[in-house]
Amino acid sequence: MESLRPASTVIVLRAAADAPFEVLMVRRHDKVAFMAGAYVFPGGRVDEADRQGAAPATEAPSRFTDLTPVEEAAYRRAAVRELQEEAAVTLPVEALIPLAHWVTPDIEIRRYDTRFFLAVVPAGQHAQHDNHETTALAWLTPDQAIVEYRADRILLPPPTWTTLRQLARHTSLDAAVTWARTRPIVRVQPGFLKREADTLLTLPGDPLYPAIEGWEVPAETRFRLDEGRWRPVTVEPGLAPDA
Repeated sequence: MESLRPASTVIVLRAAADAPFEVLMVRRHDKVAFMAGAYVFPGGRVDEADRQGAAPATEAPSRFTDLTPVEEAAYRRAAVRELQEEAAVTLPVEALIPLAHWVTPDIEIRRYDTRFFLAVVPAGQHAQHDNHETTALAWLTPDQAIVEYRADRILLPPPTWTTLRQLARHTSLDAAVTWARTRPIVRVQPGFLKREADTLLTLPGDPLYPAIEGWEVPAETRFRLDEGRWRPVTVEPGLAPDA
C-alpha cells in the first residue's frame, strides 16, 4: 500500500459586496496525476525544503493533535508556498488557521495526509492561476460552487464539497473565521465500499461508518461514483447500516 504523503491545502476567503464571503477555487490541470480537472482549494505536497528550518508560528500546542508545533510549521510553510505558486497570493504563515485533517482513502493510487488551513486574503492582492498545475481560477460563494457542481459545470472532490457545505452555513466572514478557530480537528479518512450496483465513499456518521468524537456530521455522509464523479447522496434518517 502506498505510504501517505504529507500535504497542505488553504481555503482562502474574501469579503464580497453581495454575499457574506467568497472562496478561492482553482481548477487542476486535466493531465495532473491526482484530482485532474477538479476545482479545489490551492495546495500540494510538503517538500523537504518546507521542513528545513521550520519554526512554530506560536508556542501553543498544535491544534492538529498528532503533530508537534515544529511538524505543523512544515505544513504551514508548504501551504503558503503552494498558494503563492498556484494562485499568486502571498500570506504569512501566522495567518493560517488550522481547520481540518483529511486522509485519502486507501483505494487511491496516490494517498495524502492533508492538513486544511483557512485564511482571509490580504487587501490589495489579486489571485491568478499558474496555467501549469492549475488552468482556471474563480472566486465563488460556497452556495455558487455547490450550484455549479450540481449543474455539472465543475467537479468537486468529496472533501472540497463537504468543506463548502460547512462554510455555506455561515452568514458572515467573521462567523466563518470564528468557526475555523474553535472547531475540533479530527482525522477523517473516507470509507470505501464496492457493491454490485454501487461504488461508495462514506464519512463518519453515515450508517456504514461509525461517528467520530468531535466530528461535525455533514449534510451528506455518502458519495456514489457516477460516470467518474463522486456525487453526494442524502441518506435518510434511520437507514439500516447495510443500506
